[in-house]
Amino acid sequence: MKSIIKFEDVSFSYQKQQSTIENVSFAVNENESIALIGKNGSGKSTIAKLIDGLLIPDSGKIMVAGQELQAKNISQIRQKIGIVFQNPEDQIIGATVAEDVAFGLENQNMDADLMQNRVSTALKAVGIYEKRDVNPQQLSGGQKQKVSLARAIALNSQILILDEATSMLDPTAKHDIMKTIGKLRSDYQLTIINITHDMENLVNTDRVLAMKAGKLVFNGKSDELFATRNLLKELEIETPFTEQVKQQLQAKGLEFPNQYLNEEELSQWITKLF
Repeated sequence: MKSIIKFEDVSFSYQKQQSTIENVSFAVNENESIALIGKNGSGKSTIAKLIDGLLIPDSGKIMVAGQELQAKNISQIRQKIGIVFQNPEDQIIGATVAEDVAFGLENQNMDADLMQNRVSTALKAVGIYEKRDVNPQQLSGGQKQKVSLARAIALNSQILILDEATSMLDPTAKHDIMKTIGKLRSDYQLTIINITHDMENLVNTDRVLAMKAGKLVFNGKSDELFATRNLLKELEIETPFTEQVKQQLQAKGLEFPNQYLNEEELSQWITKLF
């Protein structure tokens, strides 16, 4: 598969102090969904800022969509990247939902008819077209995040970075947002970078990258991570509840599939066993 993001021995430090990230190398393929995890200060947010060109590495090379990230092409590369932050209100600009989604397009001096079409298509894609004339401040947290997603879709972003995008949502809204993101990924062939502390989000990804003290310490499937208890302890990661139950039952000699099981799947499997 073709990589859309590639880090080659990338190091970065703030104000030339101790390295924030050190000799980090990895690749992300087109249309791949990646979870980026680690404690606060581990370097995961720094990696997101490096991808978006908000920071320039001290050494190493970063490739985004076939181009080496350099000062001269940062603006061009950023047009390929959409970011959804933890607090959606940090990104609200327009007086209406439609105006908010159109803001980035206006900065590109886009034709009015094309812009209106892009906005309508994006709002329909995330399921809030009927809210187009509503003040974004009147929306729920989940709906505000959908506005952020629509903004990325309208801009034809190829890469979507989720920076703790579901951490302020209740379980129902979180599930709805992750379902919407999954559909957008399929419909628009998006590459997803999900920076998260929520281990439940890992099961919806193709691969997990784990950072510790500025170094990449894990690159693999979530099932492999959950099975590596010493590493989970080092990373101070709490295994999802259903995985804990499964592991306890496995220790008693019961057989379970290797992959992660959600609550419904675990319940069905236990019913089969008993």
